[in-house]
Amino acid sequence: MPEDPSPWQAEARFMVNNADELLELLEVSGVAGRPHPPQLSTLVSADLLFEDGDITGKTWLTRPDLSRMQPHATPELKGRINAWDAFAGALENAGQASRLIIWFIR
Repeated sequence: MPEDPSPWQAEARFMVNNADELLELLEVSGVAGRPHPPQLSTLVSADLLFEDGDITGKTWLTRPDLSRMQPHATPELKGRINAWDAFAGALENAGQASRLIIWFIR
């Protein structure tokens, strides 16, 4: 248990059909490969213990990052980005901070 519990917690899980396509989009948008913040909740870490496969990459995004990705995204990923933005916006409109934490698991 961390000494200083984090306010960050897992709120939703989003899956994508083509992880390679998402990774390429993150790279072209300049937001790939960011180390995860140290204050991720214990819940997020525990969720990963139940995944099959190896973690092969990770990054995190804010709403402005989603806007940077839009011009480079395929139509399918544009829809996904809009959904992520709406989810993050709903949290922020409720007075909560938001961040999208991404893992690539193969």
